[in-house]
Amino acid sequence: MRKTKKSLLLTFLFAIAVFSLASCVQKGKGGKEDNKKEETPLVTDSLHISKSTDDIISVDYDFHFLKPGSVVADSINAKINEQCISGRHDADIRTDITTALAKEIDALKAEVTEFHDPDDETFGEITYHVGRKGRFVADAADTVIVYHYAIDMYTGGAHGSYVLFTLNFSRRTGLAISISDVLDTAHERAILDIMLARLLKDNDCSTREELIEKTGILGLGDLYLTENFHLGKDSIIFCFGQYDIAPYSSGITYISLSYDTLKQYLKTN
Repeated sequence: MRKTKKSLLLTFLFAIAVFSLASCVQKGKGGKEDNKKEETPLVTDSLHISKSTDDIISVDYDFHFLKPGSVVADSINAKINEQCISGRHDADIRTDITTALAKEIDALKAEVTEFHDPDDETFGEITYHVGRKGRFVADAADTVIVYHYAIDMYTGGAHGSYVLFTLNFSRRTGLAISISDVLDTAHERAILDIMLARLLKDNDCSTREELIEKTGILGLGDLYLTENFHLGKDSIIFCFGQYDIAPYSSGITYISLSYDTLKQYLKTN
């Protein structure tokens, strides 16, 4: 009888051990599955708010962000908030978008009050407009999430302006990716030569001087490894803004280099 009880006890303990091991394995599998889910956390939320005052000021905020709750989503939202909205590194993105818009309205009101000349007939035709938009981009490498933040504004002067910022994030961790994480910057000169060759080819030019004369590109500055880049499915797209390396009339300068072209300088696959 004692042997039987002992055998039953051993069997029971063995069953518990097997069950515990199975649970650990299942948790391990579940953890991997959760990680896989976090590797593709593109479950987006959005907030679109706009406000106008006296037909003089118009501000429009239209942002997409990730549904919070995972390490990856919260990390990305915090970076979007910091870089594009409030300058604060937290994930209370809805509140901060609303607050940022109100502050921008107040700042524009103060500017209009300071410079408004009621005797200037042309002023009635001027509308101060600021549009800020943030979107996740479909054309992204499998291991990253790419976010575009665009600003379209007119606040007086001869013309408005358009600015595009790009943010790249790891799907696995949610951390921001810099150009030095992707390319071996010790070979910057060689990479810049490849960028210049691409520019010349895209614009049907044979020399830098011809490129400047024909397009204005490089007329205001030299190429450099900008942090404003987009990790696409097949290539890295470098984005140089207005007045960065070219005049306003040239718009944003895009340089697309395939991963194959850059393979000897890539730090990650």
